[in-house]
Amino acid sequence: MKIAILDLRLLKMAVGLALEIAIVQRRETRELTSLYSDPDRRKIAKLHGRLIASDDSYEREVAIWLELALEATPLKSDPQKLAAEMREFESVLYTLISRMGSFESELNHWMNFVANAAQYIQDGYWIDAKIMLSRAVYLSTTSSVEENKSNPEYSYEIDVLQKATASYFEEVKGYPLELKIPEYSLQPIIMVQEVLLDMMKIYYGEKKDEEALRQLIQRLSSAIRYLMEEKAGKAKQELTLASGYIEEQLGAVEGRRNSGRMEDYYNRTSKALALIPSDD
Repeated sequence: MKIAILDLRLLKMAVGLALEIAIVQRRETRELTSLYSDPDRRKIAKLHGRLIASDDSYEREVAIWLELALEATPLKSDPQKLAAEMREFESVLYTLISRMGSFESELNHWMNFVANAAQYIQDGYWIDAKIMLSRAVYLSTTSSVEENKSNPEYSYEIDVLQKATASYFEEVKGYPLELKIPEYSLQPIIMVQEVLLDMMKIYYGEKKDEEALRQLIQRLSSAIRYLMEEKAGKAKQELTLASGYIEEQLGAVEGRRNSGRMEDYYNRTSKALALIPSDD
C-alpha cells in the first residue's frame, strides 16, 4: 500500500532528500533542518518557491527535491512533444559547436544537459529532467556565453538557444512530482535517514574526510534508495553491512566522547533493519 502525501512522515522524508542535496552542495540548511524536525506544508511550499526562483542552480536542485513534499498538480502539457522539440534544439546547438573553437567545451556540456533532459522526459524520470535543465540554464548564462554573444556572428543563435533553454525549464518545472513509498518502507527509511543526515553533517560540515564515514554514508543512502524502489532484500543487505560496521566502531570507541553517538546510530539502524522484510 502506498502512503498519502498527508502523512507527516512522508513530508519529513521528502524534506530529508532535499536536505541531503543542500548538505552535499554546502548550501544553507537551517530552514530545511527545522522543517525536517517539524514538517509544515505551507512553510515547505514557501521555501520551495524561493529556492526554485534562485539564480543558483544548486539551490534550484534542492527545490526540485523539496517539491516531493508538495501535492502534485495535474500535467498541463505533452512531455513527448517537448522532448521532440529539445531533440531539434540539439541539432542547432551542435551546428553552433562546429563553428566555435574555444567555446566548444562549454557548448558541449550545455548540449549534453539538454540531451539528457530530453531522454529523461521520454523515460518519465521528471526529477532528473528538471535537474538537467536547471544545469543547462546555468550554463546558458555563464560569463563566457555572454562574451561570445557579443560577437555578431553568434549573437542571434546564442540568444535563441538561451531563450529556448529557459523556456524548456519553465515548462518542465510544471511537471508533477509524487513520492510513492510502500507502507512497510516509510518508518525504516525515516530511521535510516536521520542517521544518514547526521553523518553527512559531520562529513561535509566538520570536514572529516574519513573513508570509513564516506562508505557508511554511501551504504545508508543506498539502503534508502532500495527501500524507495521496493527492493527490500537489497536494502536489508546494505543496512546489515552498515549496522555491522557501526557495531565494530562502537566497540572501538567505547568509553570515549563519541561512544554515545555511535550507540545511537547502532540502535536506530538495528531497529530499522528489524522492520524490513527479508525478501524483495
